[in-house]
Amino acid sequence: MSARREPAVFAAAIGLLWLLFFIQAWNAPVLLDDWYQLTWHRHHPLTLASIWEYASYNYFHFNPRVGDVFLMLVNGPPVIHLVVTPLVQIGLLVAAFALAFARLPRPTYRDLQLLLFIQVAIWIAIPIPGVVYFYRPFATNYLWAFATTLWLFVPYRIALANPDDRARHWLIVPMFVLGWFAGMSNEHTGPTAMVAMLIFVGYAWKQGRLRPWMIAGALGIFVGYPMLFFAPGQRERYAGMATRNTPLVMLSERGLAGCFEVIVDFVVEVQLATHLTLVALLASIGATRARGEKLRALETPALIAIGCIVLATGSIVVTLFASPTVGERLFLAPGVLVVIALAIVVDYAFLEATARRLVVWICAGLFAYHAVRFVYVYAVGKRENDRRIAILESAPDDTEAKVPPYTMWKRTRWWWGDDFRYASLRQYVGNEVYDLSGIVLDRRTRWAEPTPSESYVARRVFDPPLPPDAAAKIAPMRYIPTFWEWDLVQLRRAIAFDGLGEHAGHKLVRYTVQVERTEFEDPKHRPFLVIDWTPSSLEFIDGLRHDDDRGQPYIQVWDQSVPPDLVDTYVYGCGTTVRVDPVSDPDITIGPIIPVKIACRTVYAAAMCTPDECWHVGRYWR
Repeated sequence: MSARREPAVFAAAIGLLWLLFFIQAWNAPVLLDDWYQLTWHRHHPLTLASIWEYASYNYFHFNPRVGDVFLMLVNGPPVIHLVVTPLVQIGLLVAAFALAFARLPRPTYRDLQLLLFIQVAIWIAIPIPGVVYFYRPFATNYLWAFATTLWLFVPYRIALANPDDRARHWLIVPMFVLGWFAGMSNEHTGPTAMVAMLIFVGYAWKQGRLRPWMIAGALGIFVGYPMLFFAPGQRERYAGMATRNTPLVMLSERGLAGCFEVIVDFVVEVQLATHLTLVALLASIGATRARGEKLRALETPALIAIGCIVLATGSIVVTLFASPTVGERLFLAPGVLVVIALAIVVDYAFLEATARRLVVWICAGLFAYHAVRFVYVYAVGKRENDRRIAILESAPDDTEAKVPPYTMWKRTRWWWGDDFRYASLRQYVGNEVYDLSGIVLDRRTRWAEPTPSESYVARRVFDPPLPPDAAAKIAPMRYIPTFWEWDLVQLRRAIAFDGLGEHAGHKLVRYTVQVERTEFEDPKHRPFLVIDWTPSSLEFIDGLRHDDDRGQPYIQVWDQSVPPDLVDTYVYGCGTTVRVDPVSDPDITIGPIIPVKIACRTVYAAAMCTPDECWHVGRYWR
């Protein structure tokens, strides 16, 4: 092609990438965490005041990351998602290019080829590209968030690699805001970003090129990350999981073997992108030697850039050693950094036309494959999601709606899977979004959690006292979730938004949730509690479904939630109540495990009892 056509071809290629991302935004179904945002929009107009209200509640009581505010916005008017998300996804690509080469891409064939490599390499380097890119909750909390962090460093990379003495005072405020957003993005990327920022600023100061906007960006991230890490919402989110699973606790429980496993998992994920780079490098070396020429070494600035990026990658992976969750979405940030380093190597290999043509053709094939898979999977998912929503919208209030399961119910690298596999989500969506009594799948499936047969009731105590009937009319609730974590969320939202905490001089001093209808047969007929809240304390037992290495079923209990005066433990389900003894878990130090004996396909639950009361522990289903 003529060089004069390069800008047009470049623009057309970027336009096609934007079209792919636009189609995916159009086909994005409502999945899992999206439903919670629909509840917000159902009761609040999208205004600056409501955005601030949502962000404030999240910061103090739920997910304090800025990505969750982004999620609320893209689940609002569809135009926001359709316009902004494709731009952010392209922005991630451009930022990766800029950090690799210390400049923005030019409308040339060579830069287009490099952009093609970077985009394809990202898709094959991260575990679940279809989910991270196109499942809105992951996209906003991880892809949007890391794109923000990358763009924070782009001006530093370009300015320090290219002699430029302009002050650019107009950048001071935008850089502070961008730095704050980057700091508020993610717990596992913040420490590395702050260290990298100190290095950039220190280098600029040493070179006599430190500018006010550089200081502003650094201040932004050093304000934002502590705000995120120490946010009050971290103590309440997931019933305080972040505060009890501290970095030291996680490091102790994971051990050397667990930490090594994190490294191995990451290396395995990025191996395809690494192999593609090796193909480019070997083809370049082969072509050079065929001409009898000596290999040219990578220039020193490129080697330094690769070394710094590799160190940043390793730093983020090491941070995951202390994270309660590892893998998949958390591998996005280090995966993109690996690709940035590989892109510098590929640019060197592309000096040989043979290597360039080979890798470009491979990347073109991989791009086409991913694009077809993305579009097909989400087109099918959107069609089935629309059908499901139509059924829910047409169902009469206070009835149980039956919906078909998704044909793609498994979680893959392309698709989240069927979110209605979770009984808690079906209960939430039915009651909160559609005013139904519940949602069930219209056929029996082995992979979906059965709906619990129990029901809960909430009791409120005010000071000065109120009659129970009068107390129930304050911030009335149409249902009480049969999952303790959602009982807490419901309570906190009612206090924050509906005035449950104080009404006409009456302060809420105690809120308890008890099991009202259950299969549990307590020989001593003790009260059966789920949560017991006061303004200064919260009591509950945290139990989760657990299978040991042999596949034996248990309910794993968090040690610190076990009552100190425990006298009885029971497992009930399938029409029976059996007294059991908790045992220690030889592999995990979280706490005791309660053995479950499966007699039929149902939901089993456990109860732990003191002399005066019993507590709902958790459930196991198979």
